[in-house]
Amino acid sequence: MPDTYSWTRAREAKLRAHFGLSEGVDLTPGMKEPDLSDSGRSAFEQYGFDWYAIPAEEAQPFDVAYLQRCYPSAGPTFLGPVRHGASVYESLLAGHRRHMGRFVAVERTRKPGYLPGNQQFYGTLYGFQAAADPLVIYMGRAGFTTRTRFDHNYESLRKLIGLIQADWSEAGWLPDGYRVSICPPAVFNLVGSVFHLEWSETASLELGFYADSHGNAQCFAVGPNGPGDLSFVHEVETESEWPMLGFRLALLPDLPRP
Repeated sequence: MPDTYSWTRAREAKLRAHFGLSEGVDLTPGMKEPDLSDSGRSAFEQYGFDWYAIPAEEAQPFDVAYLQRCYPSAGPTFLGPVRHGASVYESLLAGHRRHMGRFVAVERTRKPGYLPGNQQFYGTLYGFQAAADPLVIYMGRAGFTTRTRFDHNYESLRKLIGLIQADWSEAGWLPDGYRVSICPPAVFNLVGSVFHLEWSETASLELGFYADSHGNAQCFAVGPNGPGDLSFVHEVETESEWPMLGFRLALLPDLPRP
């Protein structure tokens, strides 16, 4: 029987090449790949999820060298205070540390361009084909009136994630200790910068967030500053900005709140 994770080796090689890490550097010390059932592996392929090793802090710190590779045009505001004295960098660092050294799955579905009217669907470059989005059925059940990812609010997103979590858990697809979530900002940037630069080819942004110890979400708009560059990060403070943001899902370790 072939190695369940033989298809991740090429991804690890791309990560090492991107950050200049040797083969001797352990990306995820002490961590094992999640145990996927055959049905779960098939389902995640159907829904467009790939698994990635997020380099541990001791393997590749979220430092100046990291920013130069993954946020080349972030600008000086990236390091300036934006909320309660914390910078965007500090907020991303605190959130990203929860996933460093672990395995996550991220949806690879194509991010389309955004046009006014919320009519663009994920799955193709221009976004005109509704059936291209693998989540379209769930979005209907969650109350997305246009069934696009540019048509959501807190309640509809919460319902969408709850529906998917319940269905995939009941089907036995989710590995133990994992949950469905919106893709976190720094994970979006890492996976996009190394594996999916096509996400930078359309002038649209996505929602990402990190939860604090009280369960409150610090939300960000993330996306491209231009082709080949996914440096854009902007804190989103009001839900009124959400309809202009798409989103993608991730399967994350279900860790205690910080």
